[in-house]
Amino acid sequence: MNDELFFDLAMKIIARQATDAERAELDALIASKPELKAEFEQLQAEVRVARDSLPLVNATEATTGELPAYARGRLQTKVRQTLGRPETADTTQKEKERSAMWSWRWALGLAAATAVVLVLALPLFRTPNVPTMQLAMLDMAGGTRGADTNEAALLRETWSTASLDSFTNAEALREWETQAKADVVKVIYDRAAAEVRVLGTWRGKSFEKTFPIEQDLATTLTQAKAFIGEQTQ
Repeated sequence: MNDELFFDLAMKIIARQATDAERAELDALIASKPELKAEFEQLQAEVRVARDSLPLVNATEATTGELPAYARGRLQTKVRQTLGRPETADTTQKEKERSAMWSWRWALGLAAATAVVLVLALPLFRTPNVPTMQLAMLDMAGGTRGADTNEAALLRETWSTASLDSFTNAEALREWETQAKADVVKVIYDRAAAEVRVLGTWRGKSFEKTFPIEQDLATTLTQAKAFIGEQTQ
């Protein structure tokens, strides 16, 4: 039985390009050697994986840069696992006969490996759906208002995943503000000036606004959060 013939027929059927005669020929091969049924089902599964990987490949077309080193290493490992070991001097005749199959296996296995690696690597390339939030509080009095103040807690509650830096020096705060990065929004609570300032960038657009604290800090932070939402939606 010719393994290469089996794979040629199987791939034509999976690709829906086989004639009725070719379908009958494959059925006859499987009937004469039932273990080929499992091989055929495995091929179908590998083609499905390859097909499912295409959207992931397309998703990277608009990105720049290369896959990181660790991702390339995982790709190489996955390909080796998928394709098996290379032929050696001790390779049996049966294994040599099956070597004709690897041209199919290479393409399918590489697609499967690419899908696995892209799942891991795409978050490194994709633009985030929300900006990175950074919070700062300027208290030049150094916390002399007493331990009962809850400004820091209000800031953290409003943006629970953001980092919070406290400054007692206006110059240090200005240096922090100028460390601008793409898709980062900075919120500064100036206790002495009784205001909240917002400045940031999102997908190439810069924005800035100052909110005076007219009622209380919680209300002002809510207004600032709504403004940020409008600018980054």
